[in-house]
Amino acid sequence: MELWIRSQDKECLVKISNIQYVLRKETNCGISTEYHYIGTYYDNLKILGTYKTKERALEVLNEIQNMLYAGLKATNNNQLAGTTSIVYQMPKK
Repeated sequence: MELWIRSQDKECLVKISNIQYVLRKETNCGISTEYHYIGTYYDNLKILGTYKTKERALEVLNEIQNMLYAGLKATNNNQLAGTTSIVYQMPKK
């Protein structure tokens, strides 16, 4: 089974072999900002979605995991015979 993810901005459709939560902290003029990403690594980080909190980013990661689990379960029960791909659309928020 293959997992494809359409990026949050809808500009990219990526076949995924790994996906992860990434936290980036930046400080500019003494102001710290945290960025919570879901992304994938090949040669470099490809950001698929950006979220306000770590909790929300992990919720999205859980949705992807649950979708994969349901797809694998359906495939094992022959409910998705001939279907080998799942496409997940990253939520805006």
